Amino acid sequence: MNWVVFATAPDQLTAEMWQDLLSQANIRCQLRAGDTYGFLGVSASPVRLVTPQEDAEVARDALETLINLSEISIAKPGATDHFN
Repeated sequence: MNWVVFATAPDQLTAEMWQDLLSQANIRCQLRAGDTYGFLGVSASPVRLVTPQEDAEVARDALETLINLSEISIAKPGATDHFN
């Protein structure tokens, strides 16, 4: 399964809230820290949200509907950030 970045949250707490909203909507989502300090606890660095490639558009649309767009960095379709 090919996982792709569909949004970037400004910090870990925001990313976890977004992930929870998507989970409640039955949308698969995982977090990928933007730094190497995640093992130390909550990070203030940006965190990427990833989903299976086939769910990226639905996840992006759902997140846009659920929260204020001014806080989201939306990954462009066809971006090279892929996770296997």
